[in-house]
Amino acid sequence: MESDALDKESAAAALKKLTQGESPESAAKVGGGVVGSKGETEVGAPPTKRQKTVEAAIEQEEEDDNEEEYLEDEESEEEDDDDDDSDGVDEDGVPQLVPMERVQSTQNSLRAFRRIPVFIVDYHNDVLEFIYRCLGTRHLPLEGNTLVHFDSHPDMVIPRHIPASSAYDKDAMLNELSIENWIMPTLYAGHFSRVVWLKNSWCQQLPTGRHDFKVGHKEDRIGVDCPLDYFIADGNYCTTEDLQEPKSVELQVHDADNENLDPKHFLTEKDAKGFVLDIDLDFFSTSNPFLEIYKDADCYNQLKEIFHFESVEVVKKAGTASIEDYLATADRRQTQLDALKRIFWHLEDQRNFDGLEKPDESVITPEIYAKIVRLAETLQEKYPDDEIDWHLIFDSGSTTDNNGLPHHISTSEELEAYFANFKRFLERLPVPPVAITMAHSAQDDYCPQDQVAFIEDRVLRLLQEVFREKLHEKAILHYMDDPWDVMKL
Repeated sequence: MESDALDKESAAAALKKLTQGESPESAAKVGGGVVGSKGETEVGAPPTKRQKTVEAAIEQEEEDDNEEEYLEDEESEEEDDDDDDSDGVDEDGVPQLVPMERVQSTQNSLRAFRRIPVFIVDYHNDVLEFIYRCLGTRHLPLEGNTLVHFDSHPDMVIPRHIPASSAYDKDAMLNELSIENWIMPTLYAGHFSRVVWLKNSWCQQLPTGRHDFKVGHKEDRIGVDCPLDYFIADGNYCTTEDLQEPKSVELQVHDADNENLDPKHFLTEKDAKGFVLDIDLDFFSTSNPFLEIYKDADCYNQLKEIFHFESVEVVKKAGTASIEDYLATADRRQTQLDALKRIFWHLEDQRNFDGLEKPDESVITPEIYAKIVRLAETLQEKYPDDEIDWHLIFDSGSTTDNNGLPHHISTSEELEAYFANFKRFLERLPVPPVAITMAHSAQDDYCPQDQVAFIEDRVLRLLQEVFREKLHEKAILHYMDDPWDVMKL
């Protein structure tokens, strides 16, 4: 699972530092990349995520205290079309995004795009910029939309560092969310009530099937009453009774490499006004960038043993699981992560174990503590001390829970099969999407950089072949800073 603890910017910077200063035992560099274990050339670490520049738009919106401006009411649709230039972009050319207040919209007040827009970003959380804008201009209902999510990762980690109340603050959402946690706040805010995660069978973070649960908050932190390892592993499971302002969520998980997958099983004409098709290009081919962290010390495999926790799945399959079991497992996992964090933070500050108070042996057993000592010794043998980033190592370990991140670099033959599955899915849709969002996931190294351009080209061609004149003639390349205005699409 993608760790909520992971600060993507600091991790990227540390990864970049590592690839620029490998130890003598590290793999030889080839053409700016590192030759991986299978002989493929893998590029270096991604650059720091570009900061979003929305301050000017926010300041302009805050000048008007009327909450009804959320819906940007005008006298008529004709007047909207005449005044679109100022409605979508401020004088500095910055898109005006949606302030997150609760305002009810109705189906019959919705606008319709002339053609289906395609909005392409690199970092997946940046699609929220477009989605929030569509909510504000009433191209999407404010609540109850459906997200069909092609991805090798669920992206449903719960952000622990962001208060639940911030889910209605678009400034916080656009600037604080990251690639692994951008979906859950939209469920908490009610913008989406259904998520269909479509993956290939080599992705195991969530079990296939339908999962109905509640999302709410406890002490201003988002929580769910869904007892899956994915949520328990980060300590985000709550009882239904403990959740305040709970909302119902329907999560469906399906293998898209199943020829029998039929979207009519989970989409109907009732979804026509609120269906967003979301595509991460790493759905077709994905790498786990954490496998390359301190590879000469076999760091990732050692971390898997250190961060392992006892799942509730065994008792669930036996039919004996209770809410008490779920709560106890979530509590043990959070206690374990807190103890490991204290150890790794001490190592980052002191560079050794001197002065470290040993943890409670019921939380970190002597065997696990010995593994941490062994990891430190191996790292010090293979790397200069100033290259060892214990914060990054902790973050990497947090991704190694019982299901872990998938790593599957697709062959050309596999890619063709996945493209065929994707096209067949599109052709079976009972209704077209209102909008299509797409993520490269190349700069963060989840979609192989030597494949991403090819995959993007093929996906765009398939969308054009299926939707034809319904699709906008030109995709918005957010990652290339294309100007955009939803009122002109």
